Amino acid sequence: MSDNLMHTMHEIGVLYARKQPGMIDSLTEDAPILKMIKFIAATHGLWNVAEKLNDITGPGFVRFDAPLPQLNVTSDLVTTELQKMGGSLEVPTDRALRFGGPQAYFARKQNYILKKAGMDAEVQIVLKNLLKGALVEKNVFDAGGSSAGWFILACRFDPELNVGLYDPKQFSQGRLFNISFPYDGAEHYLKTKKYEGVLGYSVVYRAHFGYQLLDAKRTVAAIVNIDEDHKPTVSQIDEMLATVRAQSGSTHLFMGPKAKIYGINPYKENHIWLVNNDTDAKTRIETWNGINIVTSYNIDNKIEHVNV
Repeated sequence: MSDNLMHTMHEIGVLYARKQPGMIDSLTEDAPILKMIKFIAATHGLWNVAEKLNDITGPGFVRFDAPLPQLNVTSDLVTTELQKMGGSLEVPTDRALRFGGPQAYFARKQNYILKKAGMDAEVQIVLKNLLKGALVEKNVFDAGGSSAGWFILACRFDPELNVGLYDPKQFSQGRLFNISFPYDGAEHYLKTKKYEGVLGYSVVYRAHFGYQLLDAKRTVAAIVNIDEDHKPTVSQIDEMLATVRAQSGSTHLFMGPKAKIYGINPYKENHIWLVNNDTDAKTRIETWNGINIVTSYNIDNKIEHVNV
């Protein structure tokens, strides 16, 4: 695999996590936006160095026999550090033995742990990276609500400007998460507050991921302040997509289900026609001018009113 190619979490699992490829699916099962987010391998393991272009002087037209103009490219090197994602789980000895031992106990809990990790990672990326980038660059359109509301986010992935990062060296175990057992898996005194001083066992999950957003101005935009009585106009949605240079395949519309119910679906509901043989009222819009719509319950809560 070439390091500059973008891959989804599932594709990373196929390439690297061959011992437990299902670990990726557990991570993204309840995080549909995380499932769509693209990642590239970090250049230096725990950090990524990228060149951010600032200005380009390109070729120009000149008369025959005239000197050619000087080409020029100015840029900055930007370093993005990856973060550690993971955690530890403890179990008292008595409880572990009831479930067939510590290994069996931890195995039973793994899917739940990974699902929660995926949900939390999705919220982190959407709110703290993508939406924050749109707000900082003022790529924001106002649906008109006066208090807390939902948002619709347009995101165009780019292998340099807007992309997730992962450490390719972390897959030595053939798993998405490196799994270790403190004290070589032996019984020890636990540290969790409710188990403090109790003998038991521990497991630790670790992985390294990050997010690189070098040009929010051209890759992320949002419509905010959507509520039960205020929806974006068709022009606002189209302008938001134009702002990020939307392209089918690399661009998605991310939102919570209620943002879609009140912000997108009304444009179809007003034009539904049913005949006697119809048994299914299709009120949902799945794409907008060829751009895929992805909803997630993880970002379904209203956010504070945004002054636009």
